[in-house]
Amino acid sequence: MARGDRRHPESVAGDWFVDDRCIGCGGSVSIAPTLFGLASDGKHFIMTRQPTTENEVLQAQLAAEVCPSRSIGTESGVRWRRHHPLEIAPAIWRTGSNSPKAAGGNAFVVQRAAGNLLVDAPRFTPALRTWIESLGGIATILLTHRDDVGDAERYADAFGAEVAIHSADADAAPFAERILTGVDAHEVAVGVLAIPTPGHTEGHIMYLTEDGTLFSGDSLGWDPYRHDLGAEPYMCWYSWPAQVDSLERLSGYEFAQVVPTHGTISPTLEPSDMRRRLQALVARLRRDLTDM
Repeated sequence: MARGDRRHPESVAGDWFVDDRCIGCGGSVSIAPTLFGLASDGKHFIMTRQPTTENEVLQAQLAAEVCPSRSIGTESGVRWRRHHPLEIAPAIWRTGSNSPKAAGGNAFVVQRAAGNLLVDAPRFTPALRTWIESLGGIATILLTHRDDVGDAERYADAFGAEVAIHSADADAAPFAERILTGVDAHEVAVGVLAIPTPGHTEGHIMYLTEDGTLFSGDSLGWDPYRHDLGAEPYMCWYSWPAQVDSLERLSGYEFAQVVPTHGTISPTLEPSDMRRRLQALVARLRRDLTDM
């Protein structure tokens, strides 16, 4: 629960606020970019505008639900029926219950006849475990990289799920059984392609499902202000040139929607449109690299 006695002094006046326990994960902005923004220190997020419409109130509620530090709330203490897990596309749910151990990143459940997937891992809660059981459990946990392991081990133990991660990041998940190597794509589950994309971390992987959904980890997202694909060097911990190279190779794959662990989910577009946008992004990033 957000603490009114620790309300961030830069949060805009009004009922909704962010307290100073925010860890700066950006989950709030990924859901409600018109309501939240960075504080002057560049490390924490604040409420920049109060919600005024029914849809904006819903966005604020969703942001509060994914906040790993529980820093978003209201002075009035208003309650609502929880929205998460939330179906963001047919048979794909954002779990909520974001974990501080995953830097507040989102996690997703994909329900499939060939075996359900968990992409990255949320905080372990009995309620979320029960909900996952109602969908048929989890067959495979796909970790995009070392930053977003969260409570993957507890979910793997609960459901007997196989855990996949790249060898370069495998020390962050010593319990993982499926260790991927190199930069070549692998089929990691029936109809699911693991695409190594080093850059954000050395062992970063994206996962592409047969319906064209690309779980892009922290290397590619949707810019809600430019309404286009986006990637930024300040979100890169290993090698920015390597990340740009990975994004260029990614244009060889067909995908219709980008679902990042950190960042805004894209609309569903034609794969040709996504490829054009990705190629334009890579061209811009390469120009920026030349100017650095």
